[in-house]
Amino acid sequence: MRKWLDRYGPWIALVVASVAYYRRYLSPQDAGMLLYPQAAQCLIDNKIMQVCAGAFTYPPGFAFVMTPFAAMPMGLRLIVWYVITIGVTVGAYKLSERLAARLFVEPFGLVEQGWARILALVLSIKFALAVLENQAYDTLSLVFVMLGLMGLAHRRDALGGAAIGLAAAIKATPLIFLPYLIVKRRFVAAAAFTAAYLLLSFAPDIVFTPVGASEGYFAAWLHHIAGASLLNPEAAQFNFWSGANSLNHSLRGAVSLQINEVTQGGLFKAVWYGVDLAFIALCAALIMLRKERPGLLAIDASILLIATLMLSPMTSRSHYVVLIVPYVTLSMVLLRDQATKWIGIAVLGLSFILLTATSNDVVGKAMSDWAYFHSFLVLGALAMLIYIAVIVWNPATLRDARPYVAPWPKEPT
Repeated sequence: MRKWLDRYGPWIALVVASVAYYRRYLSPQDAGMLLYPQAAQCLIDNKIMQVCAGAFTYPPGFAFVMTPFAAMPMGLRLIVWYVITIGVTVGAYKLSERLAARLFVEPFGLVEQGWARILALVLSIKFALAVLENQAYDTLSLVFVMLGLMGLAHRRDALGGAAIGLAAAIKATPLIFLPYLIVKRRFVAAAAFTAAYLLLSFAPDIVFTPVGASEGYFAAWLHHIAGASLLNPEAAQFNFWSGANSLNHSLRGAVSLQINEVTQGGLFKAVWYGVDLAFIALCAALIMLRKERPGLLAIDASILLIATLMLSPMTSRSHYVVLIVPYVTLSMVLLRDQATKWIGIAVLGLSFILLTATSNDVVGKAMSDWAYFHSFLVLGALAMLIYIAVIVWNPATLRDARPYVAPWPKEPT
């Protein structure tokens, strides 16, 4: 009976929790399952996306992926999307574990892995639930990134690069992995990334044709949304990233809460660009100047995924689900590497306070709003780089780390 529970108990708990949570998923905020199929229907009807679904600012490749949902009734649409989201969430956790396990010579035992899972789940579950509440697709993009990283870890560069390229085609922020692949001389992966990205990005133009448009779907997205958000935000049709917005948890959002874009436009851009460049320099230093050692892909991935949050013109709470990867990775390091244990406890504790404890239903809306207005989510994500930097500059401690068995009960035989 004990072995049966050990094997199937977590899956039974997952099913029960998923069924119980489904009512909250059906909240009136069902924007995802209204907006995404609406954009897909625009493609099917050969309409101009910016006119037909102005609120859809995502890459047209994602609208193409959602075309099967356009014909579904809302009830079926919600159930299918819920099952998909639960599945990719579990997949993201499992793939993160497998990637992080490559940091260590000795594999994690059942009990040790259980503690790592509990810690990572406590730290990150808020953002996994935010994806469900918003019916968002951030975890779907993340699982493609993780599949790609596992491919890279096993030297299957073509498959790995293509998977991350598909993730970038449905959600632009994984594009940050392309320069990483080039710098790391994974040229086959970079070529596969580019091919997969362009194929899915232009798929709407290959299959459909916007009637009366002067440019195709992908070109229009580059012109009116992606390019405008970076170069000329004021001219964008749907410039939701502009202005002081406590729900924008990126570096741009943090700066906009401190400096008025309208009355201090020059100062705002100078500070925003300066902060972004300083952050990019830090991330580049952590990745390029570290000691080379096999197995550190989970560390690089953690840095890059944090960067996708910070450098995006608009980062919502559900986007923070990508922190599953650094949280799983750092939780496993914390339990295994005694040399950096207390630094890890301090950093992850601070990150939990900033990211979770100060903005949730328990502390109330007033406290959550105050935390958002003071960019606690941004600070919490940035704090994780402290622990990552300690690991990066002394990776030998991970190689030599062994299980610290004293506090743990004996594993069942």
